[in-house]
Amino acid sequence: MAGQWNPEVGPDGFLAAAAQQARRVLQVEEGWPTYDAGLEFQGLAVSAMSETPKGEYLPSTPTALNLIWGALTDEMDAPGRGAPEQDAAAVRHMKQAAAEWLTAVDSPEDRAAYLDRWVHDECGYERRPS
Repeated sequence: MAGQWNPEVGPDGFLAAAAQQARRVLQVEEGWPTYDAGLEFQGLAVSAMSETPKGEYLPSTPTALNLIWGALTDEMDAPGRGAPEQDAAAVRHMKQAAAEWLTAVDSPEDRAAYLDRWVHDECGYERRPS
């Protein structure tokens, strides 16, 4: 990812890389391979955020994906987690997020709706008062 910068999606190539990573989450075995692919998804988002030009705000899409995949992987590795049924539920949640991302990634409106729902409704981050 390098080249042009977009304040919504970050560096050129980020959306394509994020779609590829979502496909990877769906293709890997359940359990820890899914977790590892989820961590890679979060790492991809952080990498895009790190390319923010000095003086610019962080790009909204990679920032939201960082929050989403951080929360999703926490479902497996946070203290008090790790029971087999909790891990299975976390894997299902990650695969659901990845599948839904693939249906939303190509449309700015669908992307915005996906990010809003997953950040706030699925992952539980509080909405700012209007």
